[in-house]
Amino acid sequence: MIGALIGQGNTADIYDAGDKKVVKLFKQGYSLDHARHEYENSRLLNGLDIPISKSYELVTYEGRHGIIYDKIKGESLLELVFQSGDVERYATVLALFHKQILSCKLGGAASLKSILKRNIECTKDLTDLCKSQLYAVLETLPNGCQLCHGDFHFDNVLVHEGKNCMIDYMNICHGHEYGDIARTVYLIEMTPVPFQMIDGEQILWMKKRATDVYLLEMGVTREDLADWLLVTAAARLSELNHKQWGEKNSVLQYLSMRGVCE
Repeated sequence: MIGALIGQGNTADIYDAGDKKVVKLFKQGYSLDHARHEYENSRLLNGLDIPISKSYELVTYEGRHGIIYDKIKGESLLELVFQSGDVERYATVLALFHKQILSCKLGGAASLKSILKRNIECTKDLTDLCKSQLYAVLETLPNGCQLCHGDFHFDNVLVHEGKNCMIDYMNICHGHEYGDIARTVYLIEMTPVPFQMIDGEQILWMKKRATDVYLLEMGVTREDLADWLLVTAAARLSELNHKQWGEKNSVLQYLSMRGVCE
C-alpha cells in the first residue's frame, strides 16, 4: 500500500510504504532497465559495512517502476549546512564518511573509468577529436577496486542522531578513489549557483569553503585531481538537459581553459 508522499527528486518520488519501509517510485516513463540497475546496485551494498537504506524488492505501481527500501529518518547534510551555516563542520562530516565508503572494496559493479568513457562518448556537445583527447587522458588514469558512490554530495547523506546513512545508488561503481573524490569536488564547487538563489555570492563562498575543507580532510589537492576533474567535467555533459545551458557552457569553458576542445 502506497502511503503519504515524503520526498521528491528529479527522477523519483518517495512514499511511505508502512512497516518502516518506503517506496522510491520513479517518474512516469522512467525505464525499467534504469530502475533495475539501481536495484541491482543497491543489492551489491547490502553485504558491506556501510550504513545504507537496505533494498528489498523491485516493484511497479500504476505504471511507475520503483524500489522498496528501509525507511531512514534524518536530515540531509545539505539541509544541516543551510540550517546552521556551519560549512566547516559538515564538510568535515562529508569527508570522513566518504573515507569510510572508499575504504570498502566492491565487485560486480561497473568500473568508474568505463562509465566516464561511455558518458563522454554519449554527449553531443563534443567533437570526435575532443573525445579522442579525453579518451587519451582517461587511459592514463589508474584503475581501482574501491567502492565509488558516483554521486557523493551533501544531499546524498542523511544524518539521524549523529549517524550517517548513504542514499542514492544509481551510480555505484568500483574504481580509483580519486575518481570519486573528483566527482564530489565537481558537484560541490564547479556546479553553478541556481538563479533563484538570492545571495549568490554567499553560496559561491560556501561552495568554495566546503570544497577546501573537504579536500583538506581527504588529504588530496586539486592538482592531484586535475586529470580526473577534466574527464569528470566532460562526462557530466551527457547528464545535462537543454535547461541546464549555464552549467553546460561552464563545462565547455573549463575544457577549453584546460587546453581540450579548443
